[in-house]
Amino acid sequence: MLYFAYGSNLNLSQMSRRCPRATPLDKYLLQDARLVFRGVADVIHAEGDTAPGGLWRITPDCERALDAYEGFDPRRPDDGMYSKEVLRLTDLPDGESELMLYVMNSTGIYPPSMGYYNGIEQGYRDFGLSPLPLRLALKHAHDASHPSYVERQRTRRMGRPALAPRPVPKVKVTRDPVPLPNQPSEFVYRTKSKPKKKQKKETAKQLWTAAKAAKKTTQRSKARWNLDEWLEDRRRSGRCF
Repeated sequence: MLYFAYGSNLNLSQMSRRCPRATPLDKYLLQDARLVFRGVADVIHAEGDTAPGGLWRITPDCERALDAYEGFDPRRPDDGMYSKEVLRLTDLPDGESELMLYVMNSTGIYPPSMGYYNGIEQGYRDFGLSPLPLRLALKHAHDASHPSYVERQRTRRMGRPALAPRPVPKVKVTRDPVPLPNQPSEFVYRTKSKPKKKQKKETAKQLWTAAKAAKKTTQRSKARWNLDEWLEDRRRSGRCF
């Protein structure tokens, strides 16, 4: 069957250890879905959004190995960490019509650990996916962090690992303050370019000239004040002409 991976199972190296007989096919955008983090990756229904991931062709042995890894028990499908869903779609390769994926039974929002996030990031590179949706999901996990009991317990069992930090916006210096098209302003900004060297020299020259003129004016005022003071002293002493 076809399996849709959107988290750590995108990583070719990790997947080769979990399911050696699984075959990677291509990247895939799941419609009306969105990637979120509940300490680990999950997808939720979201009209108009897309969740990036990769397609794998797996065997029954692979499926059993994935069930064990994801904590899915076919006898109690709602008690584990993940449950299993099978979607009927029309845009799958090789004429397939069904796509299997795992979705979480938890509802909390919490950032993932640094190591787990780095593994997914490598999986995005393995399948040629844009990292922007992954960064947006991580930012949302930090901004809307509200872990449930499940996320808190999982973090304690893992020894409270360091969390993946909130993404830092990227700044691009251009000569035009107009924002880039079709790019979230959160990650791309435009600023004015630095002034030319000729303009810098002219500005410095103007400032120097203004400073010299101000200094001369101050000196003239001080000299006039000293002369007036001297004349007043002469008048007081009766030595005026």
